[in-house]
Amino acid sequence: MSNIIAFPVKEQPKELSPLEVVVEQELLDIGADPMMARVIVERMEKFLVLASFEFDMTMSVSKECVDEMRDSVFPAITKMETNIKDAMNELMTERVLHEIQLYRLEQQA
Repeated sequence: MSNIIAFPVKEQPKELSPLEVVVEQELLDIGADPMMARVIVERMEKFLVLASFEFDMTMSVSKECVDEMRDSVFPAITKMETNIKDAMNELMTERVLHEIQLYRLEQQA
């Protein structure tokens, strides 16, 4: 059976995650051609998986602690969540801008 030739099989396109779809659509909306958007999303795949991380903040609280938590802990958690989201948005924007520059440099070479 060593004389059997393996024919190339067309690879099925990978289904994009919701965040990958958002990034691709944003790139298309700012004028990127579809090839550029696809290349950038593929390069960012690992980064976008990490950026999709969700914190599990499940906790049990006794009735005696609810008032104290409502006054001090919950606002602190909300502020922390906002800060993390803002930082992730900035990181995402910077990464996309760098990928756009890299893609353009590669096209010029």
